[in-house]
Amino acid sequence: MRRNRGNSIYLLLLFAVLLLAGCSSKKQIARSSAADDGAALSGLVAESPSMRTGHSSISANTRLSVDIDGKSVSAGGTLRIKKGEGVQLGITAFGLMEVACLEFLPANMRVINKVGKEYSELPYADVAFLQKTGIDYGLFESLFLNRMFSPDGRPVAECLNTMDIEAVGDSVRVSTKEHKGVVYHFLFDKLTANLVRSEGVYHNGAKVVCSYQDFEELDSVPFPRTMSLSLEGAGKNLSLLLKMSKVSASEFDFSPRKVSSGYKREEALDLLKSLE
Repeated sequence: MRRNRGNSIYLLLLFAVLLLAGCSSKKQIARSSAADDGAALSGLVAESPSMRTGHSSISANTRLSVDIDGKSVSAGGTLRIKKGEGVQLGITAFGLMEVACLEFLPANMRVINKVGKEYSELPYADVAFLQKTGIDYGLFESLFLNRMFSPDGRPVAECLNTMDIEAVGDSVRVSTKEHKGVVYHFLFDKLTANLVRSEGVYHNGAKVVCSYQDFEELDSVPFPRTMSLSLEGAGKNLSLLLKMSKVSASEFDFSPRKVSSGYKREEALDLLKSLE
């Protein structure tokens, strides 16, 4: 049990590093996939499910696997997202009891070890890498919700005409202008207009790729059941696979996990302060 408990915390920390460092059911849209002129491509992106208002709440059961240089660890758990309020990723033991939780909140992130009664908390403002690149909670939330985003925080619809849009095989690629040393690329499927890949290329040469698969309708809007993250060019090969089941968009009241006075504060997340 002790080994499984340690694996749960290790898994969540690796997940946090991947996000911070980077940080299917085919519904056809009536259009010709051969139309590659600028107006048609812009229209496809504008009509994408990723550009709609979308879901404000998501909950699901998950299977999370992380691989680092060929060594992997995996666990079951839960995912809860409330737009504008937070993202919670829980790790469960035997599919019943939550033993650890990773939270992305608007101002900070936390890892909570419920069994060991300890936690680690880190404000985004304390991570130099995030301050330099302009990455904040909104980006993490967009990745989980399968949404395109603008690196400067503006609504995408307002700045889409300033981005580069081009056809790449069976896909349409949208590239942002460089912002604080970062360029983002978004890949849309021509047939469905689903956002299938988000990629960040950073000033230090590192690249984070977030891919989406297994789209199914969720309240009439396609939503992926599989999300994968990979980190390239950072000295190690890191990858993460998040598989979701029993996905729901029903509303719920969101609240951060409570940390009682009996919990000990650890420095586990402080290593992320060194990210440049």
